[in-house]
Amino acid sequence: MKNILKNSFWQLMVIYVLIIILIIFGIFSQYALQFNVLAVVIGLIGAFTLNRERDIKINKKLHYILLAIGLVLIFVLRIIPYLNNSIPLGYDPGLYKYGIEHGLENKDDWILQGGMEPGFLYFMEFFKLLFSTDFILKYLLIGFCVLSGLGVYFVSKEYFNKNTALIGVFIYAFSLIQFKTFWFMYYKNIVGMMIMLFSFYFLKKYEWNSGKRWKWLFILSAGLLGSIHRPTFYIFGLSYLIYAFVSPYSNKKYNLRELGNKVLSGVCILLIAGLFYIGDFSQAITQILPWVAMGFIDPGQGPGTFMNFFSYQYSILPYFALAILGLVFCLRKKIGILEIWALVNLSIVYFQFFFFNRFIIMLDLVLILFASYGFSLMIENKKKLGTILVIVLLVSLGFFAFRESINSKPLIDNSELKAIESLQNTEINAYVMSTLPDYSTWIQGYSGRKTIAPGLFDYNLHNQSQWSLFYSASKISEVKSFLGEYPKPLYIFIGKKQPNFLSNFSECLEETYNSDSNFVYEYIC
Repeated sequence: MKNILKNSFWQLMVIYVLIIILIIFGIFSQYALQFNVLAVVIGLIGAFTLNRERDIKINKKLHYILLAIGLVLIFVLRIIPYLNNSIPLGYDPGLYKYGIEHGLENKDDWILQGGMEPGFLYFMEFFKLLFSTDFILKYLLIGFCVLSGLGVYFVSKEYFNKNTALIGVFIYAFSLIQFKTFWFMYYKNIVGMMIMLFSFYFLKKYEWNSGKRWKWLFILSAGLLGSIHRPTFYIFGLSYLIYAFVSPYSNKKYNLRELGNKVLSGVCILLIAGLFYIGDFSQAITQILPWVAMGFIDPGQGPGTFMNFFSYQYSILPYFALAILGLVFCLRKKIGILEIWALVNLSIVYFQFFFFNRFIIMLDLVLILFASYGFSLMIENKKKLGTILVIVLLVSLGFFAFRESINSKPLIDNSELKAIESLQNTEINAYVMSTLPDYSTWIQGYSGRKTIAPGLFDYNLHNQSQWSLFYSASKISEVKSFLGEYPKPLYIFIGKKQPNFLSNFSECLEETYNSDSNFVYEYIC
């Protein structure tokens, strides 16, 4: 029976690869439920029929050449959008520009309450000595992406084998999810995941070698993770907590000394992370805990800005089946820190706990590790056919990645950025109002003025329904009632992405800028 299923696995894999090719040529849509179900079936069959065979040896020189190519591909895919464009990508460049340049100096409430973690701001202070903010936002971020790819390599190498590590770098390079994380400029996510990978690498090195330096590198890096990106640290903390209590149990015995060591390491990690939040930044912990608790009590609330789980499943079709294969195969053998990480993350995303859509980014990262192991298992079981299938799937994934990279554009264009930067010519004590979320973070970072925006920052005085009434105002009294609550000088930005709903209220709004359908008005009543 097992041989029949094993043969079926290879037959289905060939069909699956052909389907991926047909999707590339637009003959099939990737958003067909049958393909998703097929991927799960293939992964499960493979997990119960493939065997762990001897590693396929690759020439050492060739191995490092391929590694270098993989890392270069990470760089190239992320540099392409900047070849003919000087504007940073994504929604958050303005947030990070403001945080890097003024976060520690101004200590706005929105920053102290968790908008920017203290460790991240201190980390950026060092790079400000070496690079301009523009370089940090664009090219240094690409460097962190390359380091994350290197983290995938080291973790896969320690927990699996060299072939898995090599494949993992290429899957990371071509992952649409990881590229979109870069495009959105989720800077802290990327830095946090990079540190988390290296923390797990140090943990494995310590467990293999029992060297104290590896133990302290693990504790230090994990503590720094807590100071740089809290959501990533929550996933790390939950995973490590479960691992600390599960791993000491083996051969029907419980090693209390090992448990004590792991608990003590966890306490040290919390102390290091906690040191960064003493004082002004303590709000970042106290403010978020109720939201986290509510996310578990009332799932489905606060999804976070990213794709949903449904779309995610289809975005990773080229390696979805192999991720299922690798994860289930490993779960059948043992439950280690990576398996726990995957299950914790999958539970949060699938059951829609706090900030669940954003946790897809980390779920994808851990599934990349298991997908690379699934690819490696295929090659070990059938070297020629497995290698061919792996290459075809990686090329397919690369096709989607290059298409995404080439088509990626910044959220705003040069005329919009120029209009926002013109606000630097207003009075030094002026306030600027953003009337569209797409512009809010850009105004915060590039206007050089205090920013009023719906649901953001420190100066907003109205709820969403009141903003909606302002957008649909038909009488000057409605405009005056809304804008009159804010201090002056007050300027309002209207960008080309939105209708100019203030054009008929010239008695209270003086036009100070008008170019390419971008407007700035001063409130003078």
